[in-house]
Amino acid sequence: MTKIVSYDENNDILVIHKGFSSDEKFKGNIDMGELILDVSSAGRIRGIEVINATEFFKDFNVDKKNLQEIVDANFNASIKSNIILIGIFIKVKNVKQEISAKIAVPLEIATFY
Repeated sequence: MTKIVSYDENNDILVIHKGFSSDEKFKGNIDMGELILDVSSAGRIRGIEVINATEFFKDFNVDKKNLQEIVDANFNASIKSNIILIGIFIKVKNVKQEISAKIAVPLEIATFY
C-alpha cells in the first residue's frame, strides 16, 4: 500500500489516499458534495478528496498557506447507521500541533457510484 498526500493549489483539492491492500481493489465513490470518498471492494474507505479545500477547512483555522505546506496527513472514516464520521488530521511544516477536522455527514446527502 502506498499512501498519497497531495494538495493541488490550482484546483484547490486536497487528496489523502491510504492505498489498497493486496486483497482489495477500488469499488466506487461516495460523493458528498465537497468530499469524495474512495471505497474498496472490502467496504473500507481508503481515500478522501476535499474539493474547495481552503473553503472547507476555514472553520478549522487551515488556510491556503497551511495546505501548501502539508508534510503529512491522514484520516479516519466510518459509516454508522445513517451518518459517515470523518476525522482528518494534517501535519504542516513549522507547526508543532497537528491540525484536526472532525465532521459527521448524513448518508442521505451522499451519492454512491
